[in-house]
Amino acid sequence: ADPIIRLAEFGNRQLRRANLLSMGAGLGEAAMVFLPALAVAAFGVTESRASFLLLPVVLAVAIGSPLGGRLLDSHGPRPVILGGTLLLTLGMLLLGLLGTDFNAFVIAGICIGFGLASLLGAPIRYIVLTETNEGERAAGQGLLTIATGVGQLISGALIGAVAASQGGGVVGYTVSYLFVAGAGVVLIFLALGLKGKARQGV
Repeated sequence: ADPIIRLAEFGNRQLRRANLLSMGAGLGEAAMVFLPALAVAAFGVTESRASFLLLPVVLAVAIGSPLGGRLLDSHGPRPVILGGTLLLTLGMLLLGLLGTDFNAFVIAGICIGFGLASLLGAPIRYIVLTETNEGERAAGQGLLTIATGVGQLISGALIGAVAASQGGGVVGYTVSYLFVAGAGVVLIFLALGLKGKARQGV
């Protein structure tokens, strides 16, 4: 009588794009799980030290989330999400092409962190709030969470499969991140199709 997934929501173009963007955000988020493995293979550090190389991502997310909220208030969701997808894709490209260079590795982490901050934070959820009626908003937010989870599952399978097909190691992980960058290009086009201004009255 009151389903979590309301099929009627898929008739709204903006909601379809929001859920696909959330799926892409989950894909990018789960890709970070393999970042320490790339660091171990590329720089010869221990696994415990490699985990510290996730700090640029974490700090960028922590800084980017409130910054994204401020930009959302002043510019709306479209430019914030578009900027996030561009940064996420750039970070993945840097890992795929220059993953063995330490400076590029750190810069990539910062780009990815800021990108994820806009995709996992308020901007996409704001679209759901503005495109659904009051009684449908909770279900819409729940569907975003499901979409993010699906993206995370796809990411684990994709990166694991591609890395294994390339023999693992540096080559396997860098090629995997190029595949994720390809998905990021799709996210950019999805973000370009978002409305410039949200509906008023939320």
